[in-house]
Amino acid sequence: MNGGNPSSELRIHPPLLSEEREEIYAFLREKGLEPEAPGASDYAVSLREAGSLVAVGGLSGRVIKGVAVDEGLRGRGLATRVVSELEAEAGRRGITSILAFTSPGNAAIFGSFGYRIIAAAEGEAILLEKGGGLDAWCARLAASVGPEGPRAVVVVNCNPFTLGHQHLVREAAKRHGRLAVIVVSEEASSFPYEARLRMVREGTAGIPGVVVLPGSDYIVSRATFPTYFLKDRAGRAAAVHARLDLDLFGRRIAPALGADARFVGEEPYSEVTALYNATMKSVLPSLGIEVVEIPRLRLGGAAVSASTVRAAIRDGRLEDARSLVPDSTWRYLSSPEAGAVLRAVAESAGRH
Repeated sequence: MNGGNPSSELRIHPPLLSEEREEIYAFLREKGLEPEAPGASDYAVSLREAGSLVAVGGLSGRVIKGVAVDEGLRGRGLATRVVSELEAEAGRRGITSILAFTSPGNAAIFGSFGYRIIAAAEGEAILLEKGGGLDAWCARLAASVGPEGPRAVVVVNCNPFTLGHQHLVREAAKRHGRLAVIVVSEEASSFPYEARLRMVREGTAGIPGVVVLPGSDYIVSRATFPTYFLKDRAGRAAAVHARLDLDLFGRRIAPALGADARFVGEEPYSEVTALYNATMKSVLPSLGIEVVEIPRLRLGGAAVSASTVRAAIRDGRLEDARSLVPDSTWRYLSSPEAGAVLRAVAESAGRH
């Protein structure tokens, strides 16, 4: 398939063949970009001249990412052709609000398409948006909490909701008085989002000052923090993604919530989450947000964690999880509704 320049060949890769993947990954690394795991982009394009790769880009859901161009050929509209094809595919899918994850050097290219920067990991990466999705979500957040004054925030995945999560929420609410709990909405966990959201709402129902809010792809998602959902990926990419996610939280989400503090639980197990917590402490205070780390709830000498609950399920020891979760979570785990989820957990070896 040829584009406007007859010497350039535009190739579409849904999905990438193994030999194409390795070539494109090598190209991305040469341009200072860290490739994601196979399958992270469900649609990819490349441009070739005289058989050589000169530009690439990918689309994952509504996120354009991995746009890179041969430095010696900048100014010839190659990135524009790549972005145009990715936007066209998004349009064919009915996507009207598009995000773009890219390097700061591509800001002008995306700006010419009508994108605006919504978050930045300075010198490393930027997140841009075309459309008003972020403004609309922040408006919904503001309407959900009202104007009653400063509020603290906890962001949780809860896969599933444990006594440890309940302890974190209770301590944060007790120390601050007013607390917004945002539940990560990305469907990348063993327990589906609707079940996790319900477990959080039921498990925090008796704690004064707490409002539970649904998440979005603007916070701890495959758009803002994709390495959170990958196993053992606490490297440079994870650090960049964490800074991007937290910059967006500090500059846009916290003001919408009237938040001046964010509470987190200490993280003894997950390297990626520990890195995220450390990054939070370095990024958010400069944006006027206090970061408070709460020691993990410990039972029998061990920190309570959702991974321990999932391990018990995998090992056929569901009853052992009874002491690690509140009654509301146990009612779900022991219900027929949870049967399919428990079977999936038993067959899974993943971190989530």
